[in-house]
Order: sequence, then C-alpha cells, then structure tokens
Amino acid sequence: MKIIAISVFLSLVFLNNSQAQNIENILASGKKDASTYLGAYIQPLFKGLIYNLNSGWYHSGKTHKKYGFDITISANASFVPQNEKTFTFRNTDYTVLELDGSATTTNIPSVMGQTSTQKINVKIPIDAFGNVIPVGSNVIPTKFKVTSFETLDGIEDKLPISAVPTAMIQVGLGLPSKTDVKLRFVPTLNAQNDVKFNLFGVGLQHNLLQYFAIADRNPLLDLSILGAFTTSTTIYAPKDSSTGVNQESTIKINAYTAQLIGNIDLKIVNFYAGLGYTAGNASMQVKGDYTYTYNFENLTGVPLGNSITEKFHDPIDINYNLNSVKGTIGARLNLAWFKIFADYSFQGYNTANAGISFSFR
Repeated sequence: MKIIAISVFLSLVFLNNSQAQNIENILASGKKDASTYLGAYIQPLFKGLIYNLNSGWYHSGKTHKKYGFDITISANASFVPQNEKTFTFRNTDYTVLELDGSATTTNIPSVMGQTSTQKINVKIPIDAFGNVIPVGSNVIPTKFKVTSFETLDGIEDKLPISAVPTAMIQVGLGLPSKTDVKLRFVPTLNAQNDVKFNLFGVGLQHNLLQYFAIADRNPLLDLSILGAFTTSTTIYAPKDSSTGVNQESTIKINAYTAQLIGNIDLKIVNFYAGLGYTAGNASMQVKGDYTYTYNFENLTGVPLGNSITEKFHDPIDINYNLNSVKGTIGARLNLAWFKIFADYSFQGYNTANAGISFSFR
C-alpha cells in the first residue's frame, strides 16, 4: 500500500474487514446496539493509535540552536494487553442482540484479537399492528423481526506483532529562546478502496535549564518541557454499494501530550527520559442510507416465511476518550548529523519507538 503512515493501513484493514464480514448485518440491530458492539470491538485500535500519535515527539532533552533543524523518521508500536484482544458480550448490555445458543455471556474478538465462529442473533419484538415494541413496554409481542451474523474477526493474524503500529515523518526547527517547533503533516492522500487519509501535528519543546545556574556548571545535562497535538482523519466512501446510498465511514483521532524531558549528553550517546501526561479522543461515524431485509418468526422461533426490507440512516456514532500518566526512557547514538534512537514508554498501552534523524544544530 503506497501510503506514508501505517496507521492508514490499520484503518483500511478495519473498514475492509468489517465490510467483508457484512457489517450491514450489525447495523440491522439499530443505532444503539450496533454502536455498543462496534465501540467495544474497535476500542483497542482507538487506544493504540492515540498512544502512538503521542509518541516519537523527541529523542533528546536538548533543543536546537537558533535555526537548527532536524528531519526525523520513526516507527512505534503500542502493545495491546491480552485481556483487550477480546471483550465480554453480555445479552443484558443490548436491546435486541443476543448470543445464539444457551449462553448469555461470552468473550468475543476485538479488532486486535483472533477469529471466532460465535453467532449473534438480532431479535426485534413486533406488536399486533406491526410496530416495533419500545424498550420497557408491557406490550406482549406477536412475532419478531430476526436476522443473525457471525462476530467480527480480529486482525491480529494480519500484523507482524501483537501491537498497533504507526510510522511518522517529523520536522523540527530551532527558534529563539531555545525553543523548538515540531511539525507532522500528511496532506490528503487517496489510498486504495476509496479511502482518504490526512494528518497534522504540532509540538513545542522549550529548554528549562537555561533559567538555572547549573546549566553553566554542567553542560552535559538538559531539561525541557514539551507540549504537542496531533490529529488524523481516515474516510472510507465506497463509490458503489448495493446496500444503500451516500455511504461514508470516518475515523478521527485527536491526541495530545505534555511531558518533562531530562537528558544526559555524553556526545557519542545521550540518554533521555520523560514524564508527563498523554490523552486523546477518537470517533467513528458511519453515515448515509443502508437497507437490510429481516425475516419474521413467531414467539416459539418458527420462521413465518415472509420478510421486510427497511432503511437505516446514519447508523453508527462511536466516541472514545482516554488519559494516562506516561513515563519514557531512551537512548540516542550520535554520528555527527546522523542520529539513531530508541525508547520505551510506560502508559496504558506500553509503547516502543525507534527511528533515525538527520539533525543540524
């Protein structure tokens, strides 16, 4: 895939994976149940992308001299805990969805998990006049609108490691007062399968040690503060669809971090560490018109032999927020203007980061 950021790949895999498994079947459960199910399914991807976008902003606690600059290429991976590769499906959490069979609770794959053959039924109660019976009503149903689907599979087998990976290109420029401005930018790219992606990020790193006398007595030490924000958007808009019109799926990620960075510069090698706060939010909207055909069955589960086709409009709206304390340790090898670095961050999903930088002070 000819794209700059591997995060596009993850979004594509999710959207194509869902499409291949007839996500329309899930939409047939209605906005509330479909959003609950898909929200739990996609949550590890959201979290991993937020943690990744807040990583790789620095590889030293020292800022550039005035008009010094660097070009940095990095890759990182946020490791998904084993217990988040699945999520618990409980019948009581849903209005019209229920597990097929006698079980009322089971674990099924999240987007970062494996595969499953578990079947889920959609069962919507209908009154004698053909109307859907609302939740909490005492009206006794005369029949049910029904369909079913197999749970969405995870994509762990499609990834080289059990983690959410991303890649990033970043430029840093030294400003007066020992401050660096850092920029990440990917213009809107048209990838395969009607997918568009863009990304923008900006960060500021300011040297704090310049305000203390210790800076003159010990030139090996540096201390700085960083604040950074990144936003990315992935849009999937199929040109042709047999299930409806004006269809569009959007995944939007916002990530922001603030960190205190310490550095020991030993010329050939420097060691750095960071401590701070990482947070962000993610959303997924599925918009447009979708159609689905239900079958009917009686109160004992016997098919009635007829069906009905209905339309859904803007069926999915998922939002997620996270925040975490973040601690980072790392080292960088300095070969004149060429740098090689690697670090590891301890946070909600521990994250490994490595890369190269062309730095001119």
